[in-house]
Amino acid sequence: MIGLGANLGERLEQLRAAVRAMGRIGKIERLSRVYATEPVGPPQPPFLNAAALLVYDGTPEDLLDALLAIERGLGRERREKWGPRTIDLDILWIDGMALETERLVVPHPQLTARGFALRPLADVAPAATDPLSGNPYGRLPAAADPGVRPTTLDLSGAS
Repeated sequence: MIGLGANLGERLEQLRAAVRAMGRIGKIERLSRVYATEPVGPPQPPFLNAAALLVYDGTPEDLLDALLAIERGLGRERREKWGPRTIDLDILWIDGMALETERLVVPHPQLTARGFALRPLADVAPAATDPLSGNPYGRLPAAADPGVRPTTLDLSGAS
C-alpha cells in the first residue's frame, strides 16, 4: 500500500502523475478517495492525500528506490523534515509483512497515528491489520481524525 501526498503546485495533478508512474512499475489494483488534510510540521499549504494498492514484483527496497525515483522525476526536493513537497510517496503497509532495515520500516513507523494515511488505506484495504499487533487499521483512533476531510476530487485519468 502506497500513501500519496502533495501540497505544492497542482496537487491533484501531482497525485495523478504519481499514480501513472507507479502503474509503469507495477499494477495499481485500487485507489482511495482523495482527502484534504492540514500539514504536520512547519507552516505550509494543506495537503491532498490518497492511497494506492500497488502489486509490485520486487523487493521492498527495490520498491522504495522506484518510488524515490518517481518523486525526483516529479520535482520532489528534500529540504527539511516534514516540509512542503510536490509529491510524497510512502510504503505504508505490505500485507502480512513487518520489516525493518537501515533504509525502510514497514509498516510505516508513524502509520497508526496518522489519519491522513489510515483513512485512504482503509478505503483501499478495509480489512488491513497491523502485522505486529493484529489491530485493524480502520478501527484505530487516528482513522477517525476529523481533520482528514474527504473531497469530491478523484484520481480518475491517473491509471
